Amino acid sequence: MNIPLLLQFIATAIMIIGIIFGIQNIRQYQASRKRESAIVMLNSFQTSDFVRGLLYIFDLPDSAGKALLDELPEDKFLAIYMVLGAWERLGILVFRGEIDLSLVEDAYSGPVLQSWQKLGVYIHEFRLHIQRESAFEWFQWLAERLDERESAAQPLPAYLAHKDWKPR
Repeated sequence: MNIPLLLQFIATAIMIIGIIFGIQNIRQYQASRKRESAIVMLNSFQTSDFVRGLLYIFDLPDSAGKALLDELPEDKFLAIYMVLGAWERLGILVFRGEIDLSLVEDAYSGPVLQSWQKLGVYIHEFRLHIQRESAFEWFQWLAERLDERESAAQPLPAYLAHKDWKPR
């Protein structure tokens, strides 16, 4: 038996096992990071300021313009602007793959799409006012992606879609 050949075979096997183990650890880390991102995202929208801003948005007429929002009391305007900023950051995170679009769709498609329906005209007018087409670009991008998904298949409420669900 050739001992050097046997040792080389063992060393190669150990190296392959190490690579497989490393790949598995990287995958577990990525899954853990996605879970953590999802939890942080869900928790970040549970503040009273965010909820207040979202409720103010829901009270706006569809296609509200800049003139209407400029007339709002400062506290209402700032609360709405905070929600816009949250949707903007969420769009960036989805685009970069930090948060899965399907999770956002499950948790926030209704509020994002309603926010866009109410504030799309405002955002267009705001962009013209500040002469910057990129204002709230990621919010628009996110709303358009969610709208595309809803256009392809009408959303089914979770209580119907998953009525036969059983815990694992």
